Amino acid sequence: MVKYVFPLLFQDEKGMSQIPSWLMDALQNLSQGSLMTMTLIVCVMIPLIFSIRGLSGYLNTYLINKSGFLVLERVRSSAFEKLQRLPMSYYHGNRSGDLLSRLTFDAEVIRNAIAQGSNDLIKQPATLIAALSYLVSEALKQDSMAIAMIGLFTVPLCVLPISRAGKKIGKRSRAVQAQMGDTASTINETLQSPLEVRVYQLEKKQETIYSQQVREVLRLMMKVVKYKSMISPAIEVVASVGFAFALFLGVQRGMSLEQFMAVGMALYMAYEPVKKLGAVNALLRQGGAAAERLEMIMQAEESVSEPAAQDIQKRGAVRGDLEWSQVQFAYEEEQVLQDVSLQIKQGEMVALVGPSGSGKTTMVHLLPRLFDPQHGVVKIDGCDLRHWSLRDLRRNIAVVPQMPMLFQSNIWENIRVGREGASDEEVMVAAQKAHAHDFISRLPEGYDTVLGERGTGLSGGQRQRIAMARAFLKDAPILILDEATSALDAESEAAVTESLQTLCQNRTTLLIAHRFSSIRMAHRIVVLEQGKIVADGTFDELKSQPGTFRKLLEASGEA
Repeated sequence: MVKYVFPLLFQDEKGMSQIPSWLMDALQNLSQGSLMTMTLIVCVMIPLIFSIRGLSGYLNTYLINKSGFLVLERVRSSAFEKLQRLPMSYYHGNRSGDLLSRLTFDAEVIRNAIAQGSNDLIKQPATLIAALSYLVSEALKQDSMAIAMIGLFTVPLCVLPISRAGKKIGKRSRAVQAQMGDTASTINETLQSPLEVRVYQLEKKQETIYSQQVREVLRLMMKVVKYKSMISPAIEVVASVGFAFALFLGVQRGMSLEQFMAVGMALYMAYEPVKKLGAVNALLRQGGAAAERLEMIMQAEESVSEPAAQDIQKRGAVRGDLEWSQVQFAYEEEQVLQDVSLQIKQGEMVALVGPSGSGKTTMVHLLPRLFDPQHGVVKIDGCDLRHWSLRDLRRNIAVVPQMPMLFQSNIWENIRVGREGASDEEVMVAAQKAHAHDFISRLPEGYDTVLGERGTGLSGGQRQRIAMARAFLKDAPILILDEATSALDAESEAAVTESLQTLCQNRTTLLIAHRFSSIRMAHRIVVLEQGKIVADGTFDELKSQPGTFRKLLEASGEA
């Protein structure tokens, strides 16, 4: 009975077509023996075996796909976490569309390789070993080891087309994934710049670029398909030559057709798993190419890292004394800060001014450790920033950037970015201080209004006031204002400036500004030029002295 029911468990879809003839043979044998009991047992066993086979297939498919999705989740989460720890300079050299493609398309290629290839990666080698063992066993029975040796020799030959095609597939797959990154970057740039695309009539140009990139992706993908499609026919050619040679040798040795078919079938069974391993190799090559691109993210150097637990210095409440001591910083070969030294006392409001590229923003970015200086040290309250935990350090700094990023959520949550868990009342008070409450209240859904991507639906001034409300809500002892009033009209700027004066009280404030009207309230003004501090004083002192500050003031028309 085992002879008949055993194949049902292990027969694949292709082999299922042979079951009717097998079943007829089984029934014939049973009827000849007139064994009604055996007939009933077989009738019960057939649906039972098929049920076991179906359940096994279901569990196999389900578990393999679950494993693939778990890997996908882990890969994407790990890469995303890594991206958040990488320095700002990393994003200067890598396009966001390409990084997005790696986390989506490349990660999906890895999942697909696991889901489709992992089952055969275990099953087919075992099947190949079993088939070769069976071949040797049948050859020994038929006294035809020469035929078995043909099989043992030709099976390794099948690896040659697999290896050659696999290398080509890996190379073309890397090109496909790189091109997919370029395509994603084009989509991202176009969708992020709707105004520029329309005003400068770039629609046709962008469509042409995108179409060319899509065609290139198609061309490269067809290269992959071509090499994948070559594997099975190449193996069949090698196998057919081996089979034909075995047949010739068998006939020459006087084997009957029936004797040869037993050995020939074993030979055929040895070739089938090799073909499937060829397909698995192609999948793994594609997955490997995708993994390489993700590994580039995971291996990227984190120039700013969390200090070791024993190096973190314990401290009480942050006062806000700031110090840059002989700081030097460069982006690759471009020197941005050169031997900069500056001290700012608790509660001071200091404005940083200077021509574009003078190092103002870099100086400020060193405070929350978006970068670390290559030489020198930056301190808060006399403690090297590299001895602060990043969480504690950044919890004590609030930033209002020149172009604030608003998230695709309601206004409550966008302001609550300043302090997670803040009550609705606290959010509204912060909005009132930032002169944002009035315009928010006039929106159809008020604070429940869901903003579009990057704050679409609000004006530049409105977005900036929401960013200021975050700073009010955070209530940090150190405040950074990067052109905080640059997007406001004269009336709004006057109101917000009054609020800023209140916000800056008893806080250490760094103000980056090009508008000279916004720096008059600063206690001190530090002037930078070509990465060096060239002047330091009050507005009136610097205005009366010849130098960079007066030139900038005269050029602005606000003298």
